[in-house]
Amino acid sequence: MSEIRGIILVILGVSALVFYYRWWFMEERLTSPWLVVGFIVALFYGGIQLMGNWLMYLATHYSSKASLQPVDNLSVDVFVTACGEEHALIERALLACCAMRGQHKTWLLDDGHDPVLARLAEQLGVGYLTRQERKHAKAGNINAALARTNGDIVVIFDIDHAPKPNFLERSLSHFADPEIGFVQVMLTFENDQDGWVAQAAAETSYDFYNPTSIGADGVKSATLIGTNALIRREALNSIGGYQPGLAEDLETSIALHAAGWRSAYVSEPLAPGYAPPDLAAWFTQQFKWARGVFESLLTAYPRYFSRLRSGQRLFYPVRMTYYWVGLITCIHLWVTLIALLGGNSNFLAAFQQYLIHFLPLSGMALIIRILALRRWRHWSLRNNLQGNPIALVYATWPIYTLAWFMALLRIPLGFRPTPKTHTGSLNVVWLAPQFVSFLFLIFGLLYHLFSYGGPLYLLVLAFACAQAVPQVLFFRHCLPGKVVVSRIKPMMTTSP
Repeated sequence: MSEIRGIILVILGVSALVFYYRWWFMEERLTSPWLVVGFIVALFYGGIQLMGNWLMYLATHYSSKASLQPVDNLSVDVFVTACGEEHALIERALLACCAMRGQHKTWLLDDGHDPVLARLAEQLGVGYLTRQERKHAKAGNINAALARTNGDIVVIFDIDHAPKPNFLERSLSHFADPEIGFVQVMLTFENDQDGWVAQAAAETSYDFYNPTSIGADGVKSATLIGTNALIRREALNSIGGYQPGLAEDLETSIALHAAGWRSAYVSEPLAPGYAPPDLAAWFTQQFKWARGVFESLLTAYPRYFSRLRSGQRLFYPVRMTYYWVGLITCIHLWVTLIALLGGNSNFLAAFQQYLIHFLPLSGMALIIRILALRRWRHWSLRNNLQGNPIALVYATWPIYTLAWFMALLRIPLGFRPTPKTHTGSLNVVWLAPQFVSFLFLIFGLLYHLFSYGGPLYLLVLAFACAQAVPQVLFFRHCLPGKVVVSRIKPMMTTSP
């Protein structure tokens, strides 16, 4: 997508957004308290999430470029954080870290106090660090290791990410600029063939890790993503270390930016990892991420706002409101059910008018997203048609919605590491809202077609069918009992 073509598409998208907002001011609708709330939600989501992402797409043309000249006199500590994960997975990460070219020292940060891992670290020549008090989860683990190491640059990997030998060669050169506080390397996933959930989960990340993050770099706002990250120790010390929280990477990013440090993004797949392999892992990950990101939106962002640059003030809300997609989905789903099952002709007519204004915006948003991915997706990634990620994200609306209200009400959620391998178990309660709403949706369609005495509102019916399609795709692949086989190779280096 060329810059001129991108500008034209964004202008069309903004026009569709204005056309959508127009509906809210027709026929004195904003006299209803419920519609006022709906308009506020629509205004914030459209203005922040849609407009913000479109601006990030345009900003991709201004992303930073660093020379690949080696940086002298920088010592490097590589941290691999672990807490009870499979030994084979940890061994894979450690072997890959040791194989990276360039001078560095690899450390295993074991929060599980596992003697098998201690022996593994010794055999590989890797430093082994534990701590007595396991406060603040991953952030506390990193901070404890910072106090016992001294490298100028700290590289952080989750145990499911295995860096390629050229990882440091392709990323470390950014630190030639003394103002660069951290560098984030793109996340990719190599287990996208291990079942539908893993494939769909990997594909949901394409937009954020490709055009959105490249655009964020273009406005000097690249953020940490928890793994595949390089951070200047001096920068971490200036903010008191890695920041605790459910979204510890986001909290650390915003604190570093507020302290005046700059960041850079490397849009190359240099350390592939593992996407959630099943629904239990996916829901656990998304619940933790959404709850943590919403907490940062409500607390850290206002606290640091005045110290951020203009591009950072724009991008952080874009990242922090992504999970509002759950609330938007929830609202549209239940309004559709009300229209089908209990709406009178006036309600149906108003809803149809709403859809006339809403669907062009949805269409433009999808077109812009697809074209941005086609232009800025790394060549090595699968060329997907958005069906799988749409179905998976659509089915996660109860998780995202619950996370939002928990953040609003300050209901705490403990740190939960994402399962890296197939768990084989899922509480069916997690699927109850999706299943019940789907049944009501089908019943509502049948009722409206065969028992409703009034005129048919074809656009309402079409919208209901459009909401049923991703749910059919989701349930087709994810009904309980589906089994995914992990492709992690067995551990060979250690003995019991």
